Amino acid sequence: MRRTLFSVLAALALSGAAHAEGEAGDLAREAAEALGDAAELLAEVETADDRIDALTETIRAYEAGLSTMREGLRQAALSERDVALRLGAEDAELGALLALLQKVTRAGQGRAVFHPGGAVDTVRGGLLASALVPALEEKTSALERDLNDLAALRTIQEAGIATLDDGLARVREARLMLSQAMSERTDLPRRVATDDAAMEALINSSETLAAFADSLVLVDDAPISARRDWSWPVAGQIVRGFEEADAAGVRRPGWLIAASAEALVTSPSDATVRYAGDMPSSGPALILEAAPGTLMILTGHGQSFVERGEIVSEGSPIALMGGGERPAQEKLNESALLGGQSRAETLYIEIRQGQAPVNPAAFLRPTEE
Repeated sequence: MRRTLFSVLAALALSGAAHAEGEAGDLAREAAEALGDAAELLAEVETADDRIDALTETIRAYEAGLSTMREGLRQAALSERDVALRLGAEDAELGALLALLQKVTRAGQGRAVFHPGGAVDTVRGGLLASALVPALEEKTSALERDLNDLAALRTIQEAGIATLDDGLARVREARLMLSQAMSERTDLPRRVATDDAAMEALINSSETLAAFADSLVLVDDAPISARRDWSWPVAGQIVRGFEEADAAGVRRPGWLIAASAEALVTSPSDATVRYAGDMPSSGPALILEAAPGTLMILTGHGQSFVERGEIVSEGSPIALMGGGERPAQEKLNESALLGGQSRAETLYIEIRQGQAPVNPAAFLRPTEE
């Protein structure tokens, strides 16, 4: 996988087309290296002391490499478009030069050509005509370079898509292995939690997920200050911030994070799973308690790995995003249409302290991809 793309980039360098790579080639090379390292991690999973930790690290490595590869392919597609536009302009200029040169050649065949303005203008005209040849050669050389660049960029895309498809297949394999490993766990750390009947009654009596979460907090318990350096639950980008209105004007006291389909969702901090299941108003939901009175609400994910009452550590896998990985070419086409935005799923995270929402920016690390 990694060797295929590296061999393509090496061949381009030897052919003198390396300048066509630019950022696209650098990103593709970086992604191929990351995906190759992830493949090595996957091969070592079976011998790891902790398969779940090893698989979590492997999936994160794949997701980072795939994200970089998609960006590299997007840059290659944008560069290809720019070269194609430049080729169109150069083709028009080259055609005009050829037409002018042919006209001068025909006019001078079999007879001397004199400018109506006299000898001086005739000399000037001759000088201008002689200048057409090097101008024509320069335009031809520029056209040839752009054609080589175009071919190089398309080669990078073809090799990159093959590498991306292989990476998608391998990360899917790692996710299946993680799901199996999570389902085979025994002797999970747990804490005393509300019994099933009481929990069901709380769900049925709560009109919203926030109200349900608040019902899990004891009124006489003052929220204990939790550590404020949490990791992000999923690799992605914020598409709607705290109390930011959506297209319908609805404001929600949390973040909406765009993420790739089937991306790994992990616990932002050490926490107890207070709830894991479906809510009538919001579908699959997770409620994690980082400290007494401090809760995290997560919705929008797909498959969940945890159960109510389970104790999880920061970075532990708790779910996968929904959707499904599609062929690389389909994602590349979508990315071009959306200006590089290839995220297909969204995860909502809300943090509540003492039954009141808090901006996630106060807890989550400021920068994360």
